[in-house]
Formats: sequence, structure tokens, C-alpha cells
Amino acid sequence: MLGILGLPLYIVFGIPMTLAKQVLEKLRDEIDQGRLITEESIKERLQQLQMLLQDGELSEEEYEGLEEELIQRLRMVREFQKSQGVK
Repeated sequence: MLGILGLPLYIVFGIPMTLAKQVLEKLRDEIDQGRLITEESIKERLQQLQMLLQDGELSEEEYEGLEEELIQRLRMVREFQKSQGVK
């Protein structure tokens, strides 16, 4: 049981932390499985990472690691598009 103060504290602190954790897990899964295949999807994930960092939901170290993976993926997408003559 959460108790009298437990529920409000969970709503204020627990739900945002749970959602941030779910976003991070989904992002890691997408990177691992190669689902980020368009510039737009990668840029969207970069923005989500930035927000998590600003909100304190993500450490600087975690942010830098995930950001590097996304930037590398973005480079690969751009190189592929360039080789295919896509702008």
C-alpha cells in the first residue's frame, strides 16, 4: 500500500521517472534493432534525449553514449542516401 502521502509522491516523482525509464529502454531497443532508419526518426530521438538530460532523467554520461550512437546512425543513413542519389 502507498499510504496517505505515498500516492501523491508517486504521482509527482514515480510516474515521470517510470516514463523516462520506458523511453530510454525503447530508445536503446530501437538503436539495437536498427529501427532508426530515417533522418527524421533519429533527430526526434536526439530531441527526446536532450529533454531527458535537461529534466535530470539522464546522466551526462548516458546522454553522451546514446547521442554518439544516434549520430553514427544518422551518418550511416546520410551516406546510404547519398550513395542512392537521395537528397
